[in-house]
Amino acid sequence: MSVALPLNVQPWLKYTATTVGRDKIYRAVQYFSRFLAWYLLRQGATKETVARFNSLKKTLGLSRKLMRFGKPIEHLDGAVKALSVKDEFLRYCAVGKQLAYAGYLTFDGIIFIDGSGAYKFKNIKKYSEIATRFWLAGIVFGFISGLYKTRQIQIRREVAVRGLKHSGESEKSHARTELKALAKEQHSVNKDLLQNGLDMLIPATGLGYLSLDDGAIGLIGTATAIMGAKSQWAKVNKA
Repeated sequence: MSVALPLNVQPWLKYTATTVGRDKIYRAVQYFSRFLAWYLLRQGATKETVARFNSLKKTLGLSRKLMRFGKPIEHLDGAVKALSVKDEFLRYCAVGKQLAYAGYLTFDGIIFIDGSGAYKFKNIKKYSEIATRFWLAGIVFGFISGLYKTRQIQIRREVAVRGLKHSGESEKSHARTELKALAKEQHSVNKDLLQNGLDMLIPATGLGYLSLDDGAIGLIGTATAIMGAKSQWAKVNKA
């Protein structure tokens, strides 16, 4: 006799089986906890209540660092694969992004070792700053790549629009198909641009380039975590 759950949990199981999927969930809770700690403090909540959310934020942050331990190798491999990108500008951006994230996660691993108490580094603040700089660089490479892709899509769209003016029906049909494909591609690029544009504010604030408070950073981090979770869900479940 077989027993089945009333709901199809397979998509959820497939999603949570991935490191990226779990990381996005942890990230959303981590940054929302940061927002709640900021909000409750200003609403006059007790120090114990605020401390609980701050503790949750720190614990999840450390857990995420542990999950990402070893990820620099993955990004170094990604940098090697990015060398095969045909477009020269996109190749530079892709390689730069992967190397920046490899550097970020390398120093992030050092921060985890220090935070776990396994070994205390004398220059941990300096390592944290370097990690944040690498993180920001990786996001910037991704953002610039998105702007470049947008421009290339615009150029291809102009060519397709000119195709609609041809008298031949086959040329018009090809142009319509191309315009639909470009619209879909631009939608994907726009999502990446928005996510990178928002994420950029977090390390920029950490480095002192901006002065956003914990409330804003918490909401930004929560929003981009949800965006990343949706993308990972679609990727895992082929939605």
